[in-house]
This record gives sequence, C-alpha cells and structure tokens, in this order.
Amino acid sequence: MKTIARKIIMIIILLLIFNTTVYAGVNPPRDKIEAIIDEVAVKRGIPAILLKGIARVESVYKHFNSDGSPKICGTSIGLMQINNVYGGYDNYKLKYDILYNIEAGADVLLNKWSMSSYNQVSSVGNMDPNILENWYFALWAYNGWSQSNNPVSPYAKKYTYQQLVYDVIEKEYGKKINNIDFSYLPRESKPSRSLIVPTPNNRSSGNIIFYEEGDYVRTDGIRRAYYLRDAPAGNYVHQLSVNQLGTITEGPVLKNGYYWYKVYIDETKEGWIERNWLLRTGDTQYGRYIYEDISFHWARKIIMDMYGRGIVSKAALYNPNNPVTFEEFCIFLSRTLNYIENVNKQSKIQTRNTILYYDFTNVHFWALDFVKDIYERGLMEAIHPLEDLNRKKATLLIEDILISSDKYADIDINVIFSDLETLTEEEISAVKTAYVNGIVSGKHIKAFCPDEYLTRAEAAVMMSNIVNKYVR
Repeated sequence: MKTIARKIIMIIILLLIFNTTVYAGVNPPRDKIEAIIDEVAVKRGIPAILLKGIARVESVYKHFNSDGSPKICGTSIGLMQINNVYGGYDNYKLKYDILYNIEAGADVLLNKWSMSSYNQVSSVGNMDPNILENWYFALWAYNGWSQSNNPVSPYAKKYTYQQLVYDVIEKEYGKKINNIDFSYLPRESKPSRSLIVPTPNNRSSGNIIFYEEGDYVRTDGIRRAYYLRDAPAGNYVHQLSVNQLGTITEGPVLKNGYYWYKVYIDETKEGWIERNWLLRTGDTQYGRYIYEDISFHWARKIIMDMYGRGIVSKAALYNPNNPVTFEEFCIFLSRTLNYIENVNKQSKIQTRNTILYYDFTNVHFWALDFVKDIYERGLMEAIHPLEDLNRKKATLLIEDILISSDKYADIDINVIFSDLETLTEEEISAVKTAYVNGIVSGKHIKAFCPDEYLTRAEAAVMMSNIVNKYVR
C-alpha cells in the first residue's frame, strides 16, 4: 500500500509540474497585462500610464517568447526587462511570475525616481510625482543613465528612451507629456546631479491616489524592510517588516519627491513613511474593509456603509467597477426599501398597483425573493435578470418611489444634461425625477450618459442617496 501511495503521489506531482509547464509560458492578453500594471501602479503611488509606457517600450507587453520561455535580452528579464545582475530580486520569479516582474519594474522606477529626488541625478521642478513631466530623468535612468539618452548630445540615439515612452503614451493612450526645456542640458556630457530643470508650464497630472487621516494601512511591496522616520525625509527611527499594520495620523506632506504620511504603529513606534509602501486596508470609521478590491475606490466608504446597513452582502470582492445586473440592482433596491421601512417603522412604501403575474423561472434562486419584492411593489414591468442595467433603466426602476414636486416643474433637464435627445418622454421624466431628488448625477460635465452601464459602485451610491433621503 505504501508503494502504491508513493506512486500516486508521484503521478500527482508530475501532473502539477506538467500543468505548470503548459500554462506558465503563455502571455495574457494586453488588457489583462494593463489591468495588472494599473493595480501595481496604484499600490506603489506611480502614475500608471508611465509604467504602461515602459512595459510597451521594453517588451511590447510580452513576458514570454513564442516557445514559452521567458523573454530575456542580455541580462534583462521579462515584461519590464529587469536587469538583475546585482541580485536585488528573485531571479526565478522575475522569469515566471508576471505580477512579480511588474512589481520589480515599479521598484526599479521608484529607485530611479529616488536618484533624482536625492540629487544623485538631475531633477525636474519640485519633484511632485503626480506631475508626469517631473519623471523625465527617472525614465531616462530606467534605461541607463547614459549620454545616448541625452536628446541634445551628438551621441544621442535617434529616439531617446524617454521620448519613446512619451510617444507610446501619446499615440496609444492619448495622453500628452510635454518635454522639459532641453536648453538646460549639456551637449558634451550627462547632466550634473545638481541640475534642476523647471517643470514645463504645460503639464499633465497623474492618477496617484492619496490617503486620509484615520486610514488603516499596512506596509506592502516586494522589499523586505521598510522604515519610519522622525520627519518627512528625515532620519530612520524604526524598521518595519512587510504587512506591518498601522494608522495614518498626519499627511500627506510632499518632501524630496515623495508624499509622506505619519503612521502610528503602537505606543513605541510612530513615524513618517513614503506613500509608496503603504496599502490602505480600512479606516477608523468603518473598520477593516471586508472587500479586497475597494481600498483605492472613490466609493469605498459608501460601499462599507451599505454593508453595515445590510444592503450589500459580505464577499471577498465587491467588483465596484463591474456593471450591475438587473437582479443585483433588485437585491440592492429591495434591501434598501425594507431597511427604510424597518428604521422608520412604517408599512411598505406606496408605489403603483401590482401588475400581472410573471414567470420567475429565469431568475437565480438567490435573487428570487428580492426580484419578487420589487415586482410586487409595481416598480417594473419586465424582468431581465442577467441583463446589465444601464443608467436610464435604473432611474425608471426607482422613479415611483421618489417624490414628484411642482417645485422642480420648470427645470429643463435637457439644459442640465445635453445627451438625453434619444430618450423617450418617460425616460427623460425618470432621469429628471432621480436628479432633482438627489439620487443620481451626471458622469461628466453636462452628460448623464444614459446608455452607459451602471456600475456596482454607482448602484451603492444610489442606494445610499435613497436611504439618506427617506430615513428620518
């Protein structure tokens, strides 16, 4: 029996190895790669578009060759072409773990940025990392701090590395990054470390997400140690390990090219640390976030508030940017209305009369009671449970629970939103009713975007607005 067991174990191990070999060398689609880069950039406090531009120039978003082997050019490895000759990273992970390779690329770029911020190479303006033009020398250094990337040098490449990144960003992402004033650069040598070039007057902003006082954070990244300082860019006072929990008490403060936050660890440890190595996990108002994917989302507090009221359910992920389906919206709305009725100790909110019997066999079992509740309230005439709900249909579903008032009769909703011309009179009325009741707003200036899908985050905001309107 022991021999048979050993053979079975060996077969399982061989199968696992085989499966790893089969799938390890496959390049994900570009949009998947970009999504991973976005995730890493947001965590590391780097404008995501810069990291995407680097990946595009370095590897054309390819981590593996056609034969499944890692993409290696000389000593540079993988998607972000990490040069690991000094052994700062795990060589195996650089070759076979795409997420790790991207994290390493972000780490390399931050190291190059640090060279500018601490005057090891030239710098731009006040070194605010949320200004894309300020990264010029860091991009140059990512490819090697060489004379060939000096655009005014007689030894310059036809296209400098940083210009290639700029061109990719403009052509493929529609974002213009303006060059620094090249007259500051020497022709016959590399720029001196003391050189500070002004930020161009025309500048582009990044997408760095900032934290707030009271946010719960933990140290995060591929580095093994992190440090608290006695002041922004000050002296080291405490060493921290990865996943060290703390609470932000001050910040952000821009100093030496970084946004700094003061973090309270415990009664013996408190100090300042760069935003780049902190991952938000919750806040003092709502506690630790139960969803893993809302830490950086603009609606995170509203989502947690709706969770606390029992309107959204506990799960590993909330998927805030996914379209909300018809039946998901019915679940949110049913729970919201029942919550209001329970808090206000009232009978069901009055709507129009219940309509004729409907066959609910196409509704998921976990949504059935909620869809029936919305149906029996007379809030819908047709049921499409798996359909992604657009913004105009969402307003139709809630119109009958909202208050119509002569106070808003003279408001022309077509003046407020210029993109309602294709809607029916009924749809325009629903949008107006939801708007004047403070339940919905536009997505862009003068644009309601009626045909765009309503996201799960936007659905949570609508439920929150309904609660705030009717809970006494």
